[in-house]
Amino acid sequence: MTTVYIADTGVFVRCGGPDKDKFQRLRRALRQAGVSLRIPQRVYEELGGDPAADEYPSGNIPYPDGFEEGWIVVADELDYTNPLVSTVMDEARRFIANETDRDEDVTEKADTALVGLAAQVLDTGEADHVVLLTTDKPAGRAAETLLPQHGFSDRIEFRYVSVEYLETITANEFR
Repeated sequence: MTTVYIADTGVFVRCGGPDKDKFQRLRRALRQAGVSLRIPQRVYEELGGDPAADEYPSGNIPYPDGFEEGWIVVADELDYTNPLVSTVMDEARRFIANETDRDEDVTEKADTALVGLAAQVLDTGEADHVVLLTTDKPAGRAAETLLPQHGFSDRIEFRYVSVEYLETITANEFR
């Protein structure tokens, strides 16, 4: 079974920076497990990256080691021509707006991109299972609610990344 791990901006923010224990614990767990965190290009932008760059040359990224070491990877552009991706992203925007009692227009695009990327990797067969790591509970619940409605039952898992999660994370979380 192929599992893809998708992470949100909040995961890195919650780590507190590369010199913090939580960041180093996450890094060590991923490297020991031999997996990477895939981030949508919207998340990369939120982290300060330049999606138009050929590689990861932006000097504004606070986590360049993760990209250089390969345990953080920027996902390919979302395929908006795939009706599943665009439909799931629209549904996620409405779901998050309802959960947070906000207007759909103010829903962060990175949140819907997380759900869109999960749908894309499942739909293309790139992954059999997706684990979504986020500090955004409405986005996580949107993924767990919506993707089964499109034929991906039991193939998405939302993990809320709390401080406690980061303080105790080991490679076993990724095996």
